[in-house]
Amino acid sequence: MIQARRIGHATFETPDLDRAIDYYTQVNGLVLAEREPGRAFLASKLGQLVVRLDEGVNAKCTGLSFEVAPDTDFAAASQQLSEEGIENELSNDSLPGMGRILRFKDPKGTNMELFSEWSFIGKHHQVIGVGPHKLGHVAFIVDDAKKITEFYTKVLGFRVSDWVEDFFSFLRCGPDH
Repeated sequence: MIQARRIGHATFETPDLDRAIDYYTQVNGLVLAEREPGRAFLASKLGQLVVRLDEGVNAKCTGLSFEVAPDTDFAAASQQLSEEGIENELSNDSLPGMGRILRFKDPKGTNMELFSEWSFIGKHHQVIGVGPHKLGHVAFIVDDAKKITEFYTKVLGFRVSDWVEDFFSFLRCGPDH
């Protein structure tokens, strides 16, 4: 089993990239760390990549990244995913502040990226708004909460901390709830 340690960043598709950048920097207190045509990378005031914005048709979360242990064998993790029938690929240095990445999709189609090495993409910025230190929680509406919960616990080593009846689970991969 792959053991996720913490959430890294979330990727959001947005039909209005400039408006989304304004919202995340002026209200949430993130810092525009890098911008490319059709894409922006936002960091916490401490310099951790926490949000990637991709220009697209719909406003939605399209991806999540998770940190794994520095000694994680990415070839073995890739093989394990393949044995579970999960297509995956390895890449290097494709995101600011991140080294090697193992990519795959969860059962609902969310792009997943596992990384073990990262660096700050700036630090101790003056920010407007909330100014979070990290990304801590993500919630999804899904058709089958049990199926998604099983995937995250079996494949990524998450632990279930709570259930609300049979339609909502709270999962954790590290010390944070």
